Amino acid sequence: MKMKYVKVSLTLMLFALLGQHLAMAKEASPIDKSSDLAVALNTLTKVSGFSCLFTQEISYADGGGRKYAGELAVLRPGKFRWKYTQPYEQLYVSNGQGIWLYEPDLMQVQKLQDLGEVDPVVIQLLDGRVSLDDVWILDKEALEDDESSWFVRVGQAENSVEIWLGVKNKALVWVESRDVLHNRNRLVLQAMSKKAPKASIFEFVAPEGVDVIGDGL
Repeated sequence: MKMKYVKVSLTLMLFALLGQHLAMAKEASPIDKSSDLAVALNTLTKVSGFSCLFTQEISYADGGGRKYAGELAVLRPGKFRWKYTQPYEQLYVSNGQGIWLYEPDLMQVQKLQDLGEVDPVVIQLLDGRVSLDDVWILDKEALEDDESSWFVRVGQAENSVEIWLGVKNKALVWVESRDVLHNRNRLVLQAMSKKAPKASIFEFVAPEGVDVIGDGL
């Protein structure tokens, strides 16, 4: 039987990597600015942009899950192009002023005007907007093949979130969120190029014949 993939909203799917405060509080310590994690995050602040492939796996506590794959490009400040290619095609693209959602199979485009609710810590991390002073270490685990997992709190007070970051060879290789029900959402970055993408790929023009939802298109 062929698995049925259900499309979900921008907030729940693309940006579901937002961390959550877990039930049991942990003591946080400032990040060691000479650590592999600090080097990895600093690298993202020094490049003007990057592109990579990604896989995303959502694992549910009951044993179920979903898998996705696609391409990601980021250009500072505030531009990103997040394209899902598997198991269906969806494109989220922002020129820093709005987000377009294009679903080719539905022949539909939607423009979201308010970036306030869809500008999470994960995107801020990837385009180098998070200061090391806002990263607090809750836990660290050494994994195989020189990889390490860092449980961190990012941000201050009620605006902070908690996520897991995977680091290998002093580079960020995955980002994961978990909830109190033990569901997990991991984004794995692959084949990263630190050459800045062309600015033109972050502009979007609705194809002819496509239904447009929202102002400004």
